[in-house]
Amino acid sequence: MRRYSFGVTLIELMIVLAVLAILVSIAYPSYQTHVRKGLRSAGQQFLMDIAQRQEQYLLDNRAYATVLGTTSGGLNMQAPDEISGKYNAPTFTVDNTATPPTFVITLAPSSSGPLVGDGTLIINNLQQRWRETDGNLVYGTNDCLWEDSGCTPH
Repeated sequence: MRRYSFGVTLIELMIVLAVLAILVSIAYPSYQTHVRKGLRSAGQQFLMDIAQRQEQYLLDNRAYATVLGTTSGGLNMQAPDEISGKYNAPTFTVDNTATPPTFVITLAPSSSGPLVGDGTLIINNLQQRWRETDGNLVYGTNDCLWEDSGCTPH
């Protein structure tokens, strides 16, 4: 008499695991790219909010704010939770003695996390927006405009 087994053989289990490994190796990098784009978008929105508040601060005080917080000369705002830990605190470069006053605000990714190597987000008083990796605070050929979603900094 023959016995029939309804179990799974080791070969069948290994084939299923190999197929799953191939699918995961394709899907995970795509997932990481999606997460990076979402965090970058949140950082860009945060910088746009700062720039808008800077313009209002200029109208009220005839100068740009020099810090983000509640201290004197501050914008009375803080970084949103979704970018905390992913980006360092924004850096303000303000020249209130210029005519007209100017500002450049940078938002650099933290040294560990999903945005390492993604480039520093920058916005200025002329509403120019870009990501850069060379650190000169001037848009150049190695930098990416925010609107260019397919660009990767060199």
